[in-house]
Amino acid sequence: MIAVPVKTEKGDVIAPLFGKANYFSLIDAQGHIATRECSVQGGMNVVPWLQNLGVKTVLLNHVGEKPFHALLGAGIDIYYVGKERIMLKEALDQLHKGTLEKVTVMNYMKLLGDDGDHHDSGGCGCGH
Repeated sequence: MIAVPVKTEKGDVIAPLFGKANYFSLIDAQGHIATRECSVQGGMNVVPWLQNLGVKTVLLNHVGEKPFHALLGAGIDIYYVGKERIMLKEALDQLHKGTLEKVTVMNYMKLLGDDGDHHDSGGCGCGH
């Protein structure tokens, strides 16, 4: 199963912060999409919640270092969708085409590290 943090219950736009997402769209092996309200907050709490749902892959545009390592430790693959606003269906298309970059320990800092500009708008409360 694939999980994607999304902004609303409609599940159409990917949320900018993994650990603060109020909703996650869950995509099963047949491609069916269901959006669920996240019952926990904070990346470290979201990881076991996703694990209990059977998630094996996450698509996102930002995750903190501790939740990143927790996702890896849980055996969940992480794919970077970019820092720009992106629709869920577009990200899923990119995943299926093989154009999303898989996040690893080797490329985490380049893709998701504290580069100071992963949110052009600022004010997200994440401290970056």
